[in-house]
Amino acid sequence: MRPRPLITSSANPRLKQVRRLRRRPRRRVFLVEGHRQVAAALEAGAQVRELYVARELFLGATDAALVTLAARRGALVHELSGAAFESINGQVRPDGLAAVVERPATALEELRLGSCPLLLVAEAIERPGNLGTIVRTACAAGADALVVADGVTDPFHPETVRGSAGTIFRLPLAESTTPAATAWLRAQRVRIVVATPEASRSYKDADLRGAIVVGNERHGVSDAWLEAADELVKIPMPGLADSLNVAVAAGVLLCEAASRRPL
Repeated sequence: MRPRPLITSSANPRLKQVRRLRRRPRRRVFLVEGHRQVAAALEAGAQVRELYVARELFLGATDAALVTLAARRGALVHELSGAAFESINGQVRPDGLAAVVERPATALEELRLGSCPLLLVAEAIERPGNLGTIVRTACAAGADALVVADGVTDPFHPETVRGSAGTIFRLPLAESTTPAATAWLRAQRVRIVVATPEASRSYKDADLRGAIVVGNERHGVSDAWLEAADELVKIPMPGLADSLNVAVAAGVLLCEAASRRPL
């Protein structure tokens, strides 16, 4: 195999495109940074279009094998110098791997639910890091899917993908408006459980089957979800804090719901 040309200039047109993609994912592709996330994409069968590689920054013995696998599956591999790679990198410690990956379908109609579904609905989450942690938490709890309602941040933002630790390629995800999501849940006969500090019932005493809804970092869930709820629940906080991070709240509720699911 002929050696690939080495890109050393940060002004290279391809690298300019990647930097734009870091700032704003496109309708058809998004940026994936780091060995763990790239490996998860390939393991899940995602379509990796391009792979950007700086071998001098590799941290593990399996990085080269990952490049070979991506190339075998049709990815266009670009070799970069360490300095050129750092110009497209958003990680604190770059490991020399970044990929451009095709976005999956995210329509509600693509989701397939079982007889006792557990879903998480995240409404109007603003921070990519929070949304990434929510994805990771929902996957860890065994949720069947995540519905991003009235999204403020792109679920395929590089920081979301990184925060998910690659689980965004393993957890079914849909994007929707709140009216469409509530209508779809009703049509699927899925209960709606909304988390709000104003609820009178603790999540420990509530029926958590169905779709658990958490809301915006500043404003919580909207009136539309409160009105659609079959049950309102709160997380008691005996300490001095008056609220929890939305990803932490989602984790508390999901883990409790998962512990009650039939095996």
